[in-house]
Amino acid sequence: MRRSLATALTVAAVATSLLGGAANAVSTPKPAFPTIVGNGSSFQANFEAAAIAKFNASKPLGYSTNGAVSYTVSSSGTGMAAFNAGTADFAGTDAPDTTKTAKDNGSFIAIPITAAPVAFIYNVKYNGSQIAGLKFSPAILNGIYKGTIAYWDDSEIQIANGAHWAAATKTKPAQWVGGLSAKLPHTAIKVNVRANGSGTTKNLNLYMAANTTGENWNTSGSKDWGTGAGKVITTGSIASVDTRATSDAMIQGVTGNDGAFGYADGPDAASALAAKTLAVGKLKNVAGEFVLPNAAPAQKLIATASALSGITNNGFLSGAESVSLFSANVAGAYQLTVITYLQASTANTAKNQAVRTYVNYVLKSAQGAGGFVRLPAGLLDVAKTQAAKIGAAS
Repeated sequence: MRRSLATALTVAAVATSLLGGAANAVSTPKPAFPTIVGNGSSFQANFEAAAIAKFNASKPLGYSTNGAVSYTVSSSGTGMAAFNAGTADFAGTDAPDTTKTAKDNGSFIAIPITAAPVAFIYNVKYNGSQIAGLKFSPAILNGIYKGTIAYWDDSEIQIANGAHWAAATKTKPAQWVGGLSAKLPHTAIKVNVRANGSGTTKNLNLYMAANTTGENWNTSGSKDWGTGAGKVITTGSIASVDTRATSDAMIQGVTGNDGAFGYADGPDAASALAAKTLAVGKLKNVAGEFVLPNAAPAQKLIATASALSGITNNGFLSGAESVSLFSANVAGAYQLTVITYLQASTANTAKNQAVRTYVNYVLKSAQGAGGFVRLPAGLLDVAKTQAAKIGAAS
């Protein structure tokens, strides 16, 4: 059957319109990737540096220019303050707070991005060389932070590291023998802590609350060292500490100070350990094993049911859920393993959408960057669900 001329013209017009629409869609320019700035946790600094370097080296999907992300290393508290003030587009934090409203009027959300062990680091030498792999239990850490264990040859440290007390004989006085007794010096322990606002400190606080009884550690967790309401220890902390602003500053402070003791993120500590500028301790876990702060034992802890179930509620672990994780009995696990987060806004803005693009890249292509621990599949699923909310408010 022959079509009428009018019908043919109509078909031709529709085809032309569709082709024109397709051409216009193809020619619509992609936006340039906006400059976005992060600020916060020095615990995740090495991870951010490695991830950002990879991300900024190519054009993210949907953009016409390379990534343009930067990260200012400070502390969890400082990063959150910058994010609240609108001077940072996202915050890195080890202790999220989603109770406030973002400067752009969006809701705060937290996304788990990676994890790492918190290493206990020290500078104690014998004949000029670091004494490797000293063993620490929660009881020893409690004594150090309370000031009741003040010297490196204290009896608690001696016993944990294989020594025993030998009674006096006709030829020898009573003394410690065996283990590391011949190496441990009568050197004062110089305690180093992070400056106020540190999420690493809060996690250390919650670990100590989980693994000691009746020792006055703040069961709600605190980012601020000291004694009293709202501090790490409600009563009885050590009187004198050296304060370090960042994880890197902590490592530098311990490295340059004979007898010093502190805590820092595991990947940073591993680099210093390789350079033999300080030593890293073995931490006693709930199963009774002394474990080094390496990636494999750290991953064992965060793959536990307590971590997976707790974090699904709102994207991050509450203080009580962290206590549950830090007291989980998992063979071979490193007990003080911290999940660290990126905090962002749901407001529908170009910058927040760029943050979402960066976070999705981190979750897909940067796991394990900087020596950090890969999130297990269950935590990655939670993280991807949280990431989809960034910049997506209607």
